Amino acid sequence: MYLKITAAITTLIAFVLGLAVLMNYAKFERAFSSLTESRLAFLVQDLRETLEFGLDLGLDPAAMANTASILAREAAKDPQILSILVFDDQGQVLHRHQREALIHPLRDLPPGWFETALRTHSTATPWRASDPDTLIVGATLTNNFGRVVGGIALRYDRSFHDRELEQALAGLTQAAGLILLAAALIALMSVWLLFRSARRDLNQVGVALTRFLEEADHPAFQPGRGSKLEAGYAAAEQSSREFRRRLRQAERILRLEQRLSNQGKADD
Repeated sequence: MYLKITAAITTLIAFVLGLAVLMNYAKFERAFSSLTESRLAFLVQDLRETLEFGLDLGLDPAAMANTASILAREAAKDPQILSILVFDDQGQVLHRHQREALIHPLRDLPPGWFETALRTHSTATPWRASDPDTLIVGATLTNNFGRVVGGIALRYDRSFHDRELEQALAGLTQAAGLILLAAALIALMSVWLLFRSARRDLNQVGVALTRFLEEADHPAFQPGRGSKLEAGYAAAEQSSREFRRRLRQAERILRLEQRLSNQGKADD
């Protein structure tokens, strides 16, 4: 019985802890993803301002000779940056910086990136995209006349992002497991102490009741004066005497009826 009650309590606690882990993980995932994207957006904005400074001087994006060194300097700020692309208003890649260890280097701009960059031009805010392996953050490049002349796209290795999320989930799960184990032990001890006291009280009541019944059947049994036991004993004795009196009356009536019945048969 102890184990069944403890199992029910532990199951309820496990359900609550599971919900808490999921809610905290979802909250951490949103916060961490937002923080990562905000940091990448800051890098893109800084790179955008640097390149647009040259555009304000009237330089053509394709002819800006220092663009490659600017991209390399920005990529060196974070080893998780896979590549940085600069493209024109037709979606053609003008400059690129890619990590040498890339298995699948990106040579052309995916059409979806270019369409996303054009949609976000009116808000002038960095655009975001993602795939199973990378996070992508970009921004449009505009000249001093407000015309879109191209854009920037930064690819970030998603493995670091996913690894941090997995570590956070593992930490939350481990903490929940330790809490569940401690709660199960506390529940087991509490149930055992609670029912131990109740069982001891029931045993004492059973022993007292058995002793009372044994002493009540003994001829020398005399309850204490003025006690509840004396009142109950007196009431029980009175009821017993009343029952015996009625039983004797019923026997006399039954004998009288039998006698009258016998006389009637003799007269016939």
